[in-house]
Amino acid sequence: MSRKRDGSRLSFVRLAAAAAIAMAAGGPALAQQAQPAPNPQERIKLVVNEGAAGNADFAEILFRYEEFGQMAGKALGGPVIIISARNRDRLRENLRNNAYELLLSRPNDVPAQAVRDFGYVSVASAKEPYRTLFIVPNDSPLRTIADVKGRTIVTPDQYSNMWRAAKAMLRDNNIDMLNENVRSMRDQAAIGWSVENKMFDVGVVNSASGVARTWEKKGGRVIAASRDQINMPFIASPGLSAARIAKLRAAVLALESTDSGRAILKKINLPAGFRETSREEFLAFLKWLGEETKPL
Repeated sequence: MSRKRDGSRLSFVRLAAAAAIAMAAGGPALAQQAQPAPNPQERIKLVVNEGAAGNADFAEILFRYEEFGQMAGKALGGPVIIISARNRDRLRENLRNNAYELLLSRPNDVPAQAVRDFGYVSVASAKEPYRTLFIVPNDSPLRTIADVKGRTIVTPDQYSNMWRAAKAMLRDNNIDMLNENVRSMRDQAAIGWSVENKMFDVGVVNSASGVARTWEKKGGRVIAASRDQINMPFIASPGLSAARIAKLRAAVLALESTDSGRAILKKINLPAGFRETSREEFLAFLKWLGEETKPL
């Protein structure tokens, strides 16, 4: 009988010790054993980068891309969390380390590098391309990009994708931008205002920007437009299987075919939808940009 009581006492002590350990590890763990908490590592991270000129805060990004993220999660079979990224260098390092499963980015050179160098796979890109534009006031004597030589130029941030596109455009016209009088501004609205008020002779803006959409309507002129560029590339990590990426691509390309899909596209400001974009297109784009000034 004594041995039985000792055994019961030992069992009770062991049970009490186990309960204490469980509570120390995080509270009512024993009660939740039948429904374990989801592993945060299983969540699919969708990073959105609207560029340096994008002024939306995280709450706005979350609201704008919420349904797009839900669509991606349904196609991939897992919960998607949305992350807003603005810092170009940090974004590139995280892509190098395959820290993100998905990236949707307006600046196109960083995702292009991720496809070329870090194993990322192209899912799609916006159907409507964008161009880099050289703008001047209506009364400017400048008529073509050749006239830019020796003039004052204002561009987006140095080494940004648009700065590099402007440099490539000038290079194609035998002008070395590094030898020109160039200043940089982060905000494209400020670039437009500066050119309109004759602080600079010529400005560089994105055709998708508010400045570009209204510049000619307000009487300004565009003296040069770049080749069509990849717009809003959507890429996926090599950590996702080819089968899952194929399902995601099909879902993205099908958005324009339904009312709900078209509502998602309108909300993220891509009403024309997406198109397939090959790896070779990214490589050709990077080759045109040139990387002799500063590696990506």
